[in-house]
Amino acid sequence: MSMSIVKGILVCSLSLSIAPVMMSAQEKPAKTPSQDPSTYMHVNAPFAQALVVKVKAAHDDQIVKLGIHAVPPSETDNVIIANISPSKNGKKSSAADLEKLAGGKPVAVKIDKDKVFDLLIPLTDSKGRDLNGGFVVMEVPYAKARNEGEAIKIGVDIRDDLQRQIPSKKALYQ
Repeated sequence: MSMSIVKGILVCSLSLSIAPVMMSAQEKPAKTPSQDPSTYMHVNAPFAQALVVKVKAAHDDQIVKLGIHAVPPSETDNVIIANISPSKNGKKSSAADLEKLAGGKPVAVKIDKDKVFDLLIPLTDSKGRDLNGGFVVMEVPYAKARNEGEAIKIGVDIRDDLQRQIPSKKALYQ
């Protein structure tokens, strides 16, 4: 048997063995979380997104994650409008986060498995005006804060940095 025939048989065998896998992958397109309207909605907040990236870079040595939540114009659900991980944009805010927001004060929760303080801090624009349920979330590593109080101090400083740069609610979505 010639080498080209052997190669042909191998290629044909390989093609037949992977064809069913390829066909089934094509039959059912993967459903991404952003396609699920019960937990995600489309959000377009370019200024907010650029601001999150800028502020995270400025405070990269103090925090692990950073995101902004609010109710976008003509919507009713509070969602992530900007996040250091853009794939999270549009994810609806959890009931637990909305309960914390209702308290109106910064909240820090220890997450021992990740060795971080998970923070939620109410957010306004630079003039103190409501952003329609605005709040910022971030994680402060244990290495940067010994307790919830120290983590909140870091978080409030970063929140204040964000707020100073938000001229209005409308600006977030431009």
